[in-house]
Amino acid sequence: MEKKAAVTEIVGLLCLFAAGAVLINSANANPAPLFSFSTEPVTDLPTIIVTSPVQNQVDTSTAVWLNLTIIKPETWFAFDVFHHEDHSPGTQTFVNINSIYYFADDGKRQNITVHDITSLFDTSPTLTLNLSTVLPLKVGTHSIKIGLEADSYYVARYTYNLSDSLSSVKLYAESTPFNIRIATELELQLDYFPILPVVAPLAIVAVASIGLLVYLKKRRR
Repeated sequence: MEKKAAVTEIVGLLCLFAAGAVLINSANANPAPLFSFSTEPVTDLPTIIVTSPVQNQVDTSTAVWLNLTIIKPETWFAFDVFHHEDHSPGTQTFVNINSIYYFADDGKRQNITVHDITSLFDTSPTLTLNLSTVLPLKVGTHSIKIGLEADSYYVARYTYNLSDSLSSVKLYAESTPFNIRIATELELQLDYFPILPVVAPLAIVAVASIGLLVYLKKRRR
């Protein structure tokens, strides 16, 4: 009896494993290999590249375009792990970026609209994200920092239901802060011609001195 019960239990586990290996993705009703997911979340962080503005940029507009690129690590994906019904290769995505934002100085977090993936089993997932938004800044020097949040999915426990099997943890990444200065037209001109504030008073003094010498010379005659 004990041997028969053990055999039954082993057969049951094998059936569960076989069923789990061809779990149906509820989003597109295509076979999806649950066991491509690790039992630990992927924690590699993406690279945030700010293409503009550049460090220490000086601008006269209070509406500055922020352009950035997010480069995802290869560890966020498993390529060609299955095939869709149309025989297209299936790529499995383990991490989804759900929030990108920036901080200007010590102000509040400002969110940037982002749409990363539609399914963890996209045929052609986005490997990089290119985003643009306008920074509304006042005259003065500002420190800008970019950040993002992402969900990293992993198998917490094996069940017949994909959504019940997967758990997720939050990943956070931030860029190196960069400075930008918003100047008035006059300040910008003085930046390029800093000698003017010194030369102008000296010129006035010189002209006044010459005038005084001419006046005194005429009086002596």
